[in-house]
Amino acid sequence: EFEHKGLKEVQMHPERPYTSTLISGQEQLFEAVYADRAVTQACIGCHNAHPNSPKRDFKINDVMGGIVITLPLGRQPG
Repeated sequence: EFEHKGLKEVQMHPERPYTSTLISGQEQLFEAVYADRAVTQACIGCHNAHPNSPKRDFKINDVMGGIVITLPLGRQPG
């Protein structure tokens, strides 16, 4: 759910990450999705040619996906 919503958000607003804090068991986690942009022609060529690519016309700076980061923030008291 988080990753799906995060990918939609960074597609619309690639300049800012989509973030959340959640509790998993006794641990608090920070999650973020950052836009993965086409930064070189090699990125574009590979993604445009890949058989599972959702599109075939990526250009420089297009969002091609996302980078998901999850960091533990510590244990919850109790």
